Amino acid sequence: MTRAVTPLLSLDSLTLTATRPSDLIRAAGAAGFDLVSLWVQPPPIYPEALVTSAEARECAALLADGVVKVQALEVFDLTTLADLDLYRPALELGARLGGTTALVYNLTNPDRGEVVEVLAAFAVLASEYGLATNLEPVVMGRTATLGQAASLVEASGADVGLLYDLWHFVRAGGTAADLTGIAPGLIRYVQVNDGLAAIPAEQLIPESIGERLYPGEGEFPLVELLKAAPRDVPWAIETPSLRRANVGVTGEAQAIETLALLRELVAQTAWER
Repeated sequence: MTRAVTPLLSLDSLTLTATRPSDLIRAAGAAGFDLVSLWVQPPPIYPEALVTSAEARECAALLADGVVKVQALEVFDLTTLADLDLYRPALELGARLGGTTALVYNLTNPDRGEVVEVLAAFAVLASEYGLATNLEPVVMGRTATLGQAASLVEASGADVGLLYDLWHFVRAGGTAADLTGIAPGLIRYVQVNDGLAAIPAEQLIPESIGERLYPGEGEFPLVELLKAAPRDVPWAIETPSLRRANVGVTGEAQAIETLALLRELVAQTAWER
């Protein structure tokens, strides 16, 4: 048996819900995370999380020591070709803060052919700012599964990766066996979270944006799902917990707790035959 690569670990923006980006960076640094994601494209789920011009200056100062780096820039919907130029300010801002990857999803567009075209064009646009592109399937959206997302990437002909979010994957009915159908090297970002095995459909959105469970609190087969994941890409925690925030658990405390749980999963899945 050999020990697998240890991934870089990211505190993703949604985890701390209504938290300023500068405070997210501070919490990540205090806890010991390597990376953060930043919400640069409006509208954010939580208004406080958006990187405004004023916030960008403070974020840049906090990032200057290089202890915490920015990875993913959130989030760009694949709507129409005409909308792409609207994304330039956010892409420029995110790249200036050191971001490396723009995150896209297809939330509302039912026209697969158009989405393929927009995805290819977005990848070109992002590359102008030195950014890679990752596509995230979201269970409430038009591109809901890893298989559907992989098909879009193949059809686009673009160098686009996939984001493997355990919550969206499980809620879309995915199992570890499904990952064998994804081409090696296509998954380029992993988001970790937990949940009950099944929930009513009306709870999908509230759970997604506000009450995902921390690793070990739920019933997802986390070790199995993560043993099938690549380790030479970032692993991020994305576990919004309003029940914690609403009783005064600080962002730093949430970051410390989630990093410990994420490190435990990294250790549990570290050995390869």
